Amino acid sequence: MVSYLIRVSEQNGFHHIGHLLQHAGLPWKNLRIPAHQIITGEYDIAPYFSQLGLDYTYPRTADTFKSSQVPHFTTKIFVKTPKICPECLEETGHSSDLWSHIAYTVCIKHKLLLVDTSPKTGKRLSWYRRSLNEFGESDPFPPVNSIPKASPATLAFTRAMTHLIEGRNPPKSTPAVLRGLNFAEALSLIHFIAHYQYRLFHKTLFTPASLDNLTVSHHYTQAWQALKRWPHGFHLLLSQYIDNPMSERGQSGINKHFRDIHEKLYRQRENKGIARLRAAFDQFIEINWPNAIQTHRLTRISLSSDERPLITQKEAQHLLDCREPRIRSLIAQGKITPHNFKGKAYFNREEVGALARLYQENWSMEQAVIETELSRYQLKQLLDAGVVKALQKADAQNRDWLICKKSWQRLLAKLQNSAQKSPIAQGKTLGGIQKEGHSITKLFDLMLKGKVVYSYVNKPNKSLSFKQLSKFSSIVICQISQNNP
Repeated sequence: MVSYLIRVSEQNGFHHIGHLLQHAGLPWKNLRIPAHQIITGEYDIAPYFSQLGLDYTYPRTADTFKSSQVPHFTTKIFVKTPKICPECLEETGHSSDLWSHIAYTVCIKHKLLLVDTSPKTGKRLSWYRRSLNEFGESDPFPPVNSIPKASPATLAFTRAMTHLIEGRNPPKSTPAVLRGLNFAEALSLIHFIAHYQYRLFHKTLFTPASLDNLTVSHHYTQAWQALKRWPHGFHLLLSQYIDNPMSERGQSGINKHFRDIHEKLYRQRENKGIARLRAAFDQFIEINWPNAIQTHRLTRISLSSDERPLITQKEAQHLLDCREPRIRSLIAQGKITPHNFKGKAYFNREEVGALARLYQENWSMEQAVIETELSRYQLKQLLDAGVVKALQKADAQNRDWLICKKSWQRLLAKLQNSAQKSPIAQGKTLGGIQKEGHSITKLFDLMLKGKVVYSYVNKPNKSLSFKQLSKFSSIVICQISQNNP
């Protein structure tokens, strides 16, 4: 709309828009007009168009402004000074309202970066100029062949932003993290990453409205490429802040960085784009940056879970109730996986916890001897024969057996069900049978096959003891004697 007024002024011989409006007798206090407010739709220019006898079309930029529904976001949507595609201007004679958006940095049709700065004088293009195709008197636009071509990534970014501005579905090349977002939400996400990328190297705020289009395009393209590798690209940016503290106080500088990022993320709770950033930020703090700072120092960060997924080696040793050599042995066996970060090893809490529960819910050899009331030698025979299941065998890497408790419970329950229901007056004890030189594995085999008569007496304080089974009949001795002459 403003470029249209410039064109009307140009064709009617006025120096710029202000002179045109003043000549028409419109009530302006001075020659300056609220060009930016006209572009955003904040200023109703329709009555002035009517008095000038010009056609008025409600601007698409105003639709964008109203649909954003984020008042503080307006400065990030529109440029404060114009930018132009000289080739489009030569073909059609007028500007596009799309060029007023900060996120529209490239002419998609001609694949040229939009021009907003004079290569001759270095001055920015102004709304107050005599003609559309010049920066000022004797300072025309540069020739088309001298304007930089846009990179494929910059074109893809601008094309996606155009679709979102116009309310269309984004192209297939759009990063997945932007799917389902409107223009304001998508630009919030991109601008956030561009801001912190910019601040990392320039140590100042990213204010695209004050930068030339070439610079803005470069930083938005970098943010776009980070989105293509989501969330790794964002995590990589965050990890760079660890090596570049906000102050020379090292750890304090790192804390300041992340408190600042957290505050920015949690300030906009209704923005879906920021919500996706929050999730990736919390994931980075919890998983990719464990224990690098003390959690209680980040008073404004409330992690999504009470415990971090990655723990230090000391914490892993505490959970497993072991010393460092045992940790090295478990790594060698592939039972736990170390994650190296900043020169230290960390372990997945769930993985270590699962292993700790495995040890707690099953038996070592010593525990099994106490619970089953069998001797170590007897258990070893049953384990070697596979009658009792071993989850871990004692070897060069394991100092002890890990005996499956559930396996023993199932075995004992089966033997109890096969016990003689009526009382048995006489019979051999387990010790008596073994004193006669008979194998315990053979005894178990015959008991499971139902070829042995024995009784069962429950011991409440030792519910898993084999000694609940007793008074083995003389049949046992005969059968064993026949098979072992």
